Amino acid sequence: MAGERRPGAKGSDRDGTRGIDGQGMKIAITGHQIDVDDALRGFVTRELEGGVNKYFAVPMEAHVTFSREGSDIHAHVSVHVGRDIHAEGRASGDDAYASFRQAEEHVEKRLRRGKRKLREHH
Repeated sequence: MAGERRPGAKGSDRDGTRGIDGQGMKIAITGHQIDVDDALRGFVTRELEGGVNKYFAVPMEAHVTFSREGSDIHAHVSVHVGRDIHAEGRASGDDAYASFRQAEEHVEKRLRRGKRKLREHH
């Protein structure tokens, strides 16, 4: 539950976020009215690090939020990769994994376009 620190939950914060340091990127994964289990956390971490690292070597931080509205599960992914480079993606569906994949694909597309813009202007 939010506000409780589970024994042995390495990296858990009081507000329910769990920062995971991987390859220089801090990832905060939260759930509003939904329980985010370790399997989903691991999936999000692997997919997000792999996708973001394709375009930027040292991303700074990412926030992933899952929420429930009726029977739909919403995923909001926000990534900050550097100076003035920020990408967001949102998606919803019946499954948290599918919602996250769609939102993460949108973030990757935004990062790819941002990287292209940087290369063309410099």
